[in-house]
Amino acid sequence: MPTSPRTVSVVALLLGFGVAVPADAQAPTPTQVIEAFEGVLGPIRTHRPSHPKGTCASGFFEGTADGARLSVAPTFGGQRIPTIIRFAVGGGPAAADTSRSTRGFSIRFQVPGGTSWDMANISVPIFGAPTPEALVEGLRVRRPDPATGRPDQAAIDAFVAANPKTTLQGRWLAANAPPASWATTPYWGVNTFRFRGADGEVRPARWVFEPVAGTQRLSEEQMRSLPADFLADELRGRIAQAPATFDMVLIFPQAGDDLNDPTTAWPDDRPRATVGRLTVTEVAPGPGGACDRISFLALANPPGVEFSDDPTLRARPAPYAVSLSKRTRPQ
Repeated sequence: MPTSPRTVSVVALLLGFGVAVPADAQAPTPTQVIEAFEGVLGPIRTHRPSHPKGTCASGFFEGTADGARLSVAPTFGGQRIPTIIRFAVGGGPAAADTSRSTRGFSIRFQVPGGTSWDMANISVPIFGAPTPEALVEGLRVRRPDPATGRPDQAAIDAFVAANPKTTLQGRWLAANAPPASWATTPYWGVNTFRFRGADGEVRPARWVFEPVAGTQRLSEEQMRSLPADFLADELRGRIAQAPATFDMVLIFPQAGDDLNDPTTAWPDDRPRATVGRLTVTEVAPGPGGACDRISFLALANPPGVEFSDDPTLRARPAPYAVSLSKRTRPQ
């Protein structure tokens, strides 16, 4: 039976940013993670399981002096770095652009003569599950019963009671209206990374891409009246007038901040540093484009940007590689 919009919306909250699998033997395998998605959303053949509705774009990134100071990664060296960008909407392939779901902002930095750096960001400061196990179990309990076409609500309620952190992202989305444009919402990279500076010091940090145009959200009337697919055309019209820009800001923890739980946001008063500016200059004229065959979740990072111990960060790429192989395999 078809998946209901409500189920797709709930699953979108769990997908949020990425799929993760820690290295211990009890963790779900990458294939099990994708199977958990498919149990709710159906077979993965042409679309990503997370943020399947999207638009390709391109532009460039320029690091600041603070960026070069805080990371030896060539991305922050000050030269203009070409980028491939994907803007997306959480939910199913036909998710409405007015829905209260996450928006995606994935980037590939193409450092000349160096290793490309991929990252995936979302329009919410927290992920939808604290551990890989909670993510997968949250999907499994929402799998429809073949006899009824509906999941077991009692099992869902029991799961939520045992895993209250899986409700935090949904609460944030309920309290904040959807973005009025892909260009007017912040995008967070909810996991912690380690940045190796020019002074040799390694500093844990998270980042956010802040829109230079400011944050703008839909009104209740706009949520009712705008078409389901307005975001791509709005962005094309905007970029035709002038590039859209985002400042990349590193956020540094203080004592007591949890570095390894992506469902926990750090307080707003934490130290910050602007390390670069991303400029979006072109948007694909329609579906498809350079971003379609990129997972944006790779193991390779540039020198100067290292994984933290967050298990959801360290194991993200493997399930996404499985998903990419499924949807790009000849049918």
